[in-house]
Amino acid sequence: MGKAFFLIATMLTVGVTLSCSKNDALSMNQGNQESSTDADKAEQTSDCQHAKIISIKDYGAVGDGKTLNTLAIQNAIDFVWSSGGGTVLVPSGVYLTGSIWLKDNVNLYLDAGAVIKGSPNINDYCAADCCPQNEAEIGWGDYMSGGHLILGVGVSNVSISGRGRIDGNSDAFMLDKNGKLWPEKSKIPNRPGQMIWFVDSKDIKIKDVEIADSPYWSIFILNSDGVTVDGCYVHTKRKEYHTYNGDGIDIDRCRYVTISNCRIDTSDDCLTLRASTANRLEKPQDCEFVTVTNCNLSTNCNAIRLGVGEGNIHDAVFSNLTISDTNLAFNIVGAYVRGNRGTDIYSVRFNNIIVQANELIRIHHMYSPQALIKDIVFDGISGTAPNVSHLWAKQAAPFKNIVFRNVDVSAYVECVNAEVKIEGGLFKKKELSSKELQERINNIENHKNLLH
Repeated sequence: MGKAFFLIATMLTVGVTLSCSKNDALSMNQGNQESSTDADKAEQTSDCQHAKIISIKDYGAVGDGKTLNTLAIQNAIDFVWSSGGGTVLVPSGVYLTGSIWLKDNVNLYLDAGAVIKGSPNINDYCAADCCPQNEAEIGWGDYMSGGHLILGVGVSNVSISGRGRIDGNSDAFMLDKNGKLWPEKSKIPNRPGQMIWFVDSKDIKIKDVEIADSPYWSIFILNSDGVTVDGCYVHTKRKEYHTYNGDGIDIDRCRYVTISNCRIDTSDDCLTLRASTANRLEKPQDCEFVTVTNCNLSTNCNAIRLGVGEGNIHDAVFSNLTISDTNLAFNIVGAYVRGNRGTDIYSVRFNNIIVQANELIRIHHMYSPQALIKDIVFDGISGTAPNVSHLWAKQAAPFKNIVFRNVDVSAYVECVNAEVKIEGGLFKKKELSSKELQERINNIENHKNLLH
């Protein structure tokens, strides 16, 4: 093989060896407290002995941007998985593909100049019923098929890494035959769902890759533990045209999540925390213990949105962020859909964030009759967001302990049925007349002129 491949293989082999050495050291430390079983030691040894680096070209992949490579890539993944784990290398080139299923102990590594590009043919993607947890909205809602470009279902110790690009090929779905954006999403003949999707999984890492031009949400991780997204550039088309539902990273019912050092530039929400309805999940869990830090966010919609579903979102920290060229910086909502109880949201902190947006914050129940929203702290927020912000709660469930500390944004916030503390800074509470307050209450209770 060429020198470039040899160098990459050497680096990846060192990485695998270091990982194995770390596991061995951990086992030795644990041995001081309790003896490891022979089976545990054998499993660790097997993982080290069977670590492999396989190029997708070895399985017939052609990086010409025209050849469909789904089978070649999947065969490489399956071989590495069946051999005990290792790295599947995607060398420089443009590799057109349909749905790729990742498996345990596999690192999908994209070399610099490597592009995994979604097929323009909707039939090359997994079906809506590919697994019980999957969901589609065909002919209604978001009008998406439930197909995914890269997915993992019930997997562990899986990573996507490298300096390459994962491209959702949004032009193939967003534009008509004349190259014009479909006037509304209901007119799109068909499009895949979330581009990268993990569910019921653990120890998932997405690092350093560019994630571009999804025709729907870019990354969706559902009901999983131990999630890391680091150093990624995630973007959907928002200037050339508006990608309908072009989210960045959506975290739903996940625990122990770290998102760091990312640049996210999207047409729809940059980052969301969700606790969606759990009817498709065997063991639904809270969305909890989430850290987001050192990221740059920009969007036509919400930079950070919390809500959706009927579960719990709590113990989350957002810090050291910049938000620019954005409509709404923070959107915390009880329920977007009629009939849902809504999501309980509590113990969330926003620290040291610079904002350039039209509006700083909305916290609102929307359609939720009684979602609990409390203990939300904004500390050290600065920048510009001139439009009036809103804290609108239902009378049956007033917001509790919403704190704005040293928020140096020269703007006002309307507070209805909300316990709010403002400590220092330029952010001020807007005084409403009795008539204005009663109008707001009527609108909130009767779902008129709602915030979104």
